[in-house]
Formats: sequence, C-alpha cells, structure tokens
Amino acid sequence: VAEAGSIGADCILLIAAALADSQMSELKTYASELGMDVLIEVHNLAELERTLKISPDLIGINNRDLRTFNTDLNTSISLLKEIPPNCTVVTESGIHTREDVDLMRSNNINAFLVGESFMRADNPGEKLQELFF
Repeated sequence: VAEAGSIGADCILLIAAALADSQMSELKTYASELGMDVLIEVHNLAELERTLKISPDLIGINNRDLRTFNTDLNTSISLLKEIPPNCTVVTESGIHTREDVDLMRSNNINAFLVGESFMRADNPGEKLQELFF
C-alpha cells in the first residue's frame, strides 16, 4: 500500500478472499490515510457481508468463480441487492458483448472492469467501441 501511494496510485484493489477481516480493515484505513481509494473485490455473499462491515465506498463483484473459472453475470445482479445505494459497484469479469453491458446497466451497474475481452480482441479499441459506445 505504501509503495502504491509513493508512486502516485489513485486506488488499490483488496481481494476479500485473500484477507482476514482485520487485514482488510487495516489496509483500507491505511490506503485512505494516504489519499487512495480502495476497491474491495468480492465473489460471493459471505465475502460481501464481511466487506460491508468496514463501510467501503467501492465494491467490485467478480463474476468469475475462482475455483471453477466459470463466469456468471448473475453474481453481480444478485449481490447488488445487498449493497447500500451510496456504494459504487464495479462488475468484474465476464463482460464480452454489448448485451452484457446492457444487462448490467439495466440493473443499475455502470462501472466495469474488463480485461479478457480486450486482451483477446484483435483490435482492443474496436472492442471498446463495440462494448460501450
């Protein structure tokens, strides 16, 4: 966290599955003290419940099951119902088509972390246009 702050990072990612509750809380506090935003990534309801205890501003819902590597966009939709409206939600993984983007937007999810779709595209700029514009 200190290194990220020292090189000017605006935000760090904390993965709830990899951290104990106390670690998550301490790292969130430390990053905030350094002026960075904190995106906390969750994969399921249990991780979300742990995360909500520390009042995050940003929650990333990863649609990829890290045990099977299958993606299910309904993960974001179902967990969104448990998140307070003052928290920004980022849907992560499994966004491949404009229909995927439209599905998320129709459920009031308007922030996206897209990686694989751009990495696999012959022209990432065209893929960006296809998904979002």
